[in-house]
Amino acid sequence: MISYAYLPMLVLSTFLIISIRRFWICTARMGLMLELSRRAPKLLHRDIMAAVLALVPFAMAFIDWFGITLPRQSAPIPPLFGAFMAAGSLGASLAILNNSLHRLAGAWAGTKESVLRTLAAMQIIDATELAFSMHADKINIVKQESAGRPSMIIQSKEEK
Repeated sequence: MISYAYLPMLVLSTFLIISIRRFWICTARMGLMLELSRRAPKLLHRDIMAAVLALVPFAMAFIDWFGITLPRQSAPIPPLFGAFMAAGSLGASLAILNNSLHRLAGAWAGTKESVLRTLAAMQIIDATELAFSMHADKINIVKQESAGRPSMIIQSKEEK
């Protein structure tokens, strides 16, 4: 009966792997792979780790269903332990994708939109960081002594 516990995990793992694969295929087809990997290098690495962890339930189900004995083991793994390991690896895969599950769409059209949305978000972040660094360069903090208590006044270079 424990062996049937793998089925929902396999369905979820399949969805995750297909969605991750589809996202990166769309990125490559649109010619944005280099730019996206330059702006967010950890994005690809996290997706690879999540996909590998999503493959573990398949391996555990295969080992459990066919009674394969692992090296240096005298008997096949217990079914409950295999199901626990599969659920744990699937949970770890979802934890890695926690903040980026919105990227994984169910259709090709949604995936293309997701790639563009992800790239636009990266460009907005870069533009905001650039604008802040340019604005921070123009601002000086001037200390004024009034009535014996120091106070902080922000004054731009143009006002001096």
